[in-house]
Amino acid sequence: MKILCSNCGLRYDPAASEGVCPYCGRYNEAPPEAYAPEAAQPAPEEEEVLWTPPAPARRRTSRTALVLFLLFLAVFGAECVIFPLVTGAAKAGQSKASYVPAAAVTSAAQNEAFGFGPAGRQVLVGAAETLGEVRGVEQGSELVRVWCEVDKEQDYRSDWASDAYLQAGDVWYPAVQTYDLEQFYPELAAEALDPYALQGYSMDEGWLYFLIPQGAGECTLWLQCQSLDRDYDVSEVAMTGIALTVEEGSVSGE
Repeated sequence: MKILCSNCGLRYDPAASEGVCPYCGRYNEAPPEAYAPEAAQPAPEEEEVLWTPPAPARRRTSRTALVLFLLFLAVFGAECVIFPLVTGAAKAGQSKASYVPAAAVTSAAQNEAFGFGPAGRQVLVGAAETLGEVRGVEQGSELVRVWCEVDKEQDYRSDWASDAYLQAGDVWYPAVQTYDLEQFYPELAAEALDPYALQGYSMDEGWLYFLIPQGAGECTLWLQCQSLDRDYDVSEVAMTGIALTVEEGSVSGE
């Protein structure tokens, strides 16, 4: 039982402090029942624990969205990766004409070495063969290859660039790059020589490949030398032409 302090006016339990106010220290008279122990409060009854059903399982989301997403990735990959490769391979098997700028022209003989480039690097153009219609070449076109050997150079020079063309009739055709050749005939690519090898400094040899229409006429190989200025722009072009005697050739396995 709590009483009211006559000094500070605060309520306190006199039984806990023998009548003395714990707030101001004044002793206050209290009735006898204030010192009687309070009746113990009955313990609360324990609530009965009832069974509750388990929480419902989480509903699985539909797999339709996932399937559509994977289908989108497959179509996207086909358009961005597979389609360009197939298209590139198809284009590699087609003969196409090329624009060649006006240039200073010289000539050389087949099977005889001659100087090429600003340093006069020794080059020899050998056999020329028509392989006809091989696997991967569009109908109406034929593959012609020309053997070429380049001698070793003392130093590498970056002030010029090289290229190769095959003139058939009045039309010029660029050399088939090794990467494109690998798309439809990797066996031939193993012996191919890219035109840029003409400007290197190591000894090299291999076949230059060209796609031309069937029955295009007499063929002349043109090796192009492009002189570059300090900004690597073409400042001068020189062409060396080699009239070719083309023979029938064959590819093993065809």
